[in-house]
Amino acid sequence: MKREYPPGPKDRSFGLSTARRFRTRTLEFITDLSRNYGDLAYFPIGPYRIYFVNHPTLVREVLVTKAKQFPKEPNSTKVLSQIDGQGLAVTKGDVWLRQRRLVQPAFHVRRFNHYADITVEQTRRLTERWRSGVALNVADEMTHQALDVIAKALFDVEIGDQVEQLREAVRIFAETLFSEVSSAPFKLPDWLPLPAKRRKRWAIQTVDTLIRGIIRERRATGEDKGDLLSMLLLAVDEVGNGKGMTDEQARDEAVTLFRAGHDSTAAGLAWIWYLLARHPEVEARLIEEVDEVLGSRPATYADLSRLTYAEMVVKESLRLYPPTWALFSREPGADVEVGGYTIPRGAKVFIFPWGIHRNPQFFQDAEKFDPERFAADRVEQMTPGAYIPYGLGPHLCIGASFASMQMLLTVVTVLQRFRLALVPGHGPVEPEPHIAIRPKGGLQMVPVCR
Repeated sequence: MKREYPPGPKDRSFGLSTARRFRTRTLEFITDLSRNYGDLAYFPIGPYRIYFVNHPTLVREVLVTKAKQFPKEPNSTKVLSQIDGQGLAVTKGDVWLRQRRLVQPAFHVRRFNHYADITVEQTRRLTERWRSGVALNVADEMTHQALDVIAKALFDVEIGDQVEQLREAVRIFAETLFSEVSSAPFKLPDWLPLPAKRRKRWAIQTVDTLIRGIIRERRATGEDKGDLLSMLLLAVDEVGNGKGMTDEQARDEAVTLFRAGHDSTAAGLAWIWYLLARHPEVEARLIEEVDEVLGSRPATYADLSRLTYAEMVVKESLRLYPPTWALFSREPGADVEVGGYTIPRGAKVFIFPWGIHRNPQFFQDAEKFDPERFAADRVEQMTPGAYIPYGLGPHLCIGASFASMQMLLTVVTVLQRFRLALVPGHGPVEPEPHIAIRPKGGLQMVPVCR
């Protein structure tokens, strides 16, 4: 076993210059490290030892075969727990395993017919408000749609009266969470009377008030509405202690699903529209499939198996612009050997789907938008584990299938009525990393009636 450090950028300022580049030019830095320093890269920042895991085989070691030796880094989960409480995204060990068992039935495939119908209905309502030739911010529109879908699927409620407040709350989450996670453990305390801290407190209270109110009402009636919340409140841990969730546990899981269930989906949809507008030949083929499979009737869950090219478009979009561009950093509790190197106790271990997905070592013409790379005859050639838009291993995103279904059905439903074109003179869009990757400054597009 080698005792020296893996290769990485050199910095005579005790890592301060490297840290500045990591923070201010994040995606460029990740891409460079993935391509230039091999399977495992290392650099120090002050007293912290930072490791980037850049190869799918080593990613699998960290997230699957040695997952118990690489728990989530506590400072990062502490930041997120201020919103999610003890939801799936931040818990670990036996607590995580029990919550996972209780939440899993909500994502059973037999419930997807209902979720699919919700997605199509909410998308059709959205497009009814659009006017051909009138520009709109598609990034905002997709956030609106994703909020409507997750609210209906999760709580069986319409959030029309509260949607503006909720949109503002989740926007604040996206901005402040990334800033605090990336600055941990140096973040300022939340009690400070700063504008950003006041906005964050307001956002948490806004979402918390909504969800706690819905849980109280549902407990009082005991009604099973067939939504995700009903599953959470009625679930019983038959493998464990035979008990269900407390109201507080249900609140934490509901907040987690609400926050994560719309943010990454909305971001993924925005990038799909951007890529389709930049690649008219892909858009034309996709529209041809939509017309052939659906015609003018609403899509259903049963149609997914026939919308094969649409699925390839969604997968390729998630490769180039994975909303979950960074996985939770890990921190081993003891020395662990990975890739022939010893990763010491207390080191910070990072895995970035963004860098792996854009590495030419794993994807030919990695920067090219090519849905055909997910065709049946080509996908088998892909390096195993190189495509991880939802993570990998036991902590794979529990809503991955739900999110993929929602994106696919949203896209085909919109294309039945409209194409989306970039406004004239629109240049390349810069990706901006928050909790999910978002188009910087939004995405101005024009619906064109078909």
